[in-house]
Formats: sequence, structure tokens, C-alpha cells
Amino acid sequence: ENEQWLLQCCGSGSNKILDIVCNPCLRLWTYPFPLLVSSLSPNMSKESLRHRSAAKHHGTDTHPVHETPRRGSRYHNKPHTTLHTGVWARIITIIGAFTILTLLVSKMAKTTNNSSSSGTHVVDDASRNVRVSAPKSTGGDGNLSFVTIVMPSVVNPDARPLRLANIAKTWGPSSRAVFVVHAENEYPEGSQIDEASKSKSYPQNLLVPGHITVDQGVPRLEHVIRTVHKDANPDFAFFVNDHTFVLPENLCRYLKENDSSKDLYAGHALKGKGESAFNSGAAGYVLSRSTMEKLIKEWEDPKSKCSPANASKWIQGNPGLLTAKCFEEVLNIPVVDTRDPRDLSHKFHAYGIIRTVTGKVDDWYMNKHETLDNTLGLDTKYHHQLQSGAKCCSKDTISFHYVENGESIAFWNVLETIRQSPQSSDGEVKELMNKVWPRDKAGLGGYAHGLPGPHMASWDDIIEVIRKISSGVGTPSC
Repeated sequence: ENEQWLLQCCGSGSNKILDIVCNPCLRLWTYPFPLLVSSLSPNMSKESLRHRSAAKHHGTDTHPVHETPRRGSRYHNKPHTTLHTGVWARIITIIGAFTILTLLVSKMAKTTNNSSSSGTHVVDDASRNVRVSAPKSTGGDGNLSFVTIVMPSVVNPDARPLRLANIAKTWGPSSRAVFVVHAENEYPEGSQIDEASKSKSYPQNLLVPGHITVDQGVPRLEHVIRTVHKDANPDFAFFVNDHTFVLPENLCRYLKENDSSKDLYAGHALKGKGESAFNSGAAGYVLSRSTMEKLIKEWEDPKSKCSPANASKWIQGNPGLLTAKCFEEVLNIPVVDTRDPRDLSHKFHAYGIIRTVTGKVDDWYMNKHETLDNTLGLDTKYHHQLQSGAKCCSKDTISFHYVENGESIAFWNVLETIRQSPQSSDGEVKELMNKVWPRDKAGLGGYAHGLPGPHMASWDDIIEVIRKISSGVGTPSC
């Protein structure tokens, strides 16, 4: 109320200079502190203010400073302009002080609001609701710790040793790959994951106990999560399989935006009618330390819906669905919209780059995007459907899938070349891809598509995507 009175007082004076000088709110600057406080009261008269401040002003009660002094007075020869200049200086000072104070209070309020928020928040746009993550610190030592857990793929298992060897030559070391193996000869060069894993080189091996067979996907996943949490205890674990291709720097940047002490189950969300929402195991999904801890604790209860004891044979081959059901029905940990908020393009992809860019993916996969408006929030622009062409993929793309051993080497080499030589022409990029990309089934696998014909229009989109994601193969900043 005092502040409002002061502003009204200062803003409602007449145009007469003498009245402005007399205005009590403009004389506050010269008062002692007790008088400054008391003068803020709207009930105090001007005469009272003059009386209490007489000792601090030129003149007397009968001759205040704004009245013309008598001839012979020692103030008679002092120019009024000097007085007026001082008054205006005080006015400017008071206005400046109030402005600075207002800015400081506003900044403190914003800081308080920011510090009180955590985890994820929703960015609202006229056409969408996109859930993104608020930046948070992670590791206790100030450094982000993460591992990429490479589970066995059910597709073409005989070629797994070659796929693991090529991962070790490409994205594996920078993504801190840990190979889940049933036999040491699947990747003989890897050392066993243990409590010192943070300081070791990658890839490493996580050897599954002999009593868990290759077909027992649920017990294997349980053992892997328990072992990773106990022996490595990372801030985050990114779960993929050996047909996944990872861009290490983009993965690192994404993880740095999240807080490992908060729940996180992130990837490429899918949902069929009547089933729990889940993240594609092919594209890979991220679990935070907090989420892994809660999952392990829930497993201790054999009566829990999360217990793997009664998993069906189909679930054994798709163990991620059991954990997704646990997250949704028991732990209340939802899937999140990980698309790029700038253009709603995806970061996690369940197919290789050619099929993803051209939009030639399977119908079942497209259908599992139809109900995501109800899960992730209304998307009035795309309704969470896939985009094709160059819009398919965020420049911060983290993963592709169905990348067989030959394609993984070629893909990595192309991205590295463009990252180091961004000035390369489109013709040079196309020539390089035609030179190194595999064309046979052994190199491409049964689910990937080869490069388009030399005159196909899709080349423009493929090259554009290659360029914008190439920075993702750089050395991770975490």
C-alpha cells in the first residue's frame, strides 16, 4: 500500500516546479531513516513532514526551501537551478533504485520457480503437446555415467559374433557397450563387467549364468538389470540389441537433459489397442537409476504383477513387455514423448535409415502409433504418426534398428566422413554411399532395404538426413 501511494504521489503532481519540490515523496531522499519510514504513511500531512525535517533543510519552518529567501539571507544568492538539478538527480536515483529492485525480485522469483521444478515438463504449442526433459545434474561426482546394454537379437543369431565385432569397431566404445552373452566366445575380447567397470575400456561382457537359457528372455533381463545396477550402478542404462545402431554423442546429449534420481522410461513409444504402452526394444529404451531400483525392489515380491515367475512363452521372447506392464500398472512410470520438440521428428527408430526415410515400414508398426494421442497427449498436427522423407528423423537421432553387420560398418564410415568433411557435395556423399554400402543379403540382413536407384528422388532426403545426424557419431561429451 505504501509503494502504491508513493507511485501515485510521484505521478500525480502538477506541472509547477515548486509543487514538485514540495511533494513529500520527492523529498524522502533527504530525510533521516526514521523520517523516511514515517513519510511513507499516506496519513502524514505535508506540514508535519516539513516540521520534522526542518533541521535537515535549508531555511526554517516559516521559510522553507521552496520559498524565495529574504534579501540578505545567506541563501539569497544561491541559484535555484542548482537546487532543481539536485532534486531531479534524487528523482532519477529513486526511480533507478526501484527499477533495479524490481528486476532483482523478478529474477529471484524465476530462480525459485526453476529450482522447484524437476523431471519432465510439457511444452505447449498451438498444435501439440510435447513432453521434454528438464536439464538436471546426474552423477554424484558431477560426471554422467551410462552404459549401453546390448541384448541378444532373435533375428539371425548365428551372425551375432560378427555383429558384436563390428559394433566394437564403430559405436560400441563411445556408447560404453556391454554385450550380454551366453558364451565368452561370442565376443572373446571383452572383459567381464564388475565394480571397476567405470574405469575400464568398452565393450565389456556380461556373461549370463548357465541356468538361464537363450530362450528365457525374462529371467535374463532380470539378471542383466540386477547385475548392471549392482556392478556398474550407472546413472542410466540404454537397452538395445545387436541389430541396433547407436549415435553416441546424441545419446549422451539426451541423457544429460535428464535426472537419474527421477524415474525415466524413454524410447520410441508404441501402443496397440487394449495393451500397455511400451517402448520399442528394437529402437532401444533408457532406464534411469531410480527406475531400475524400483523395478528390482518390486521383483522381490513374488506376488507382484511385475514378477517374471508366470511369464508366457511369448513374453519370454519379448521381455520388455513385462517390464512395460509393470511400469504402467504397478510403478506408475509412464512412457514419454521423446520426439524433437522443434519439428516432432523421432530420435529413436525401429528400422534402418533407408526404410525410415522412405517410410516403407511394416503396417503393424504404423498401427501402434494410432492410439498414442490418449497416452502421450493430443498431437493435433501428426497424431503421433510417423513422418517420412527428411522429416522422419531428428538431427539428434539416437538409434536405428535392423542394421546388419555390413551396413553398420558402412553407415558409421559415411557418418564419420561427413562429420569430418561437412563441405562434401551431395554428389560426393552419394558416390561414397554407393561405394561402401552393402548390396547383398549377408551384409544388409533380411529386414533392411538397400540404397535407391541412381535417379530416385529419395536420394535428396537420405543425404539430408545423413548430413544432419552426422554430428552424432562424434566423441561423447559425457
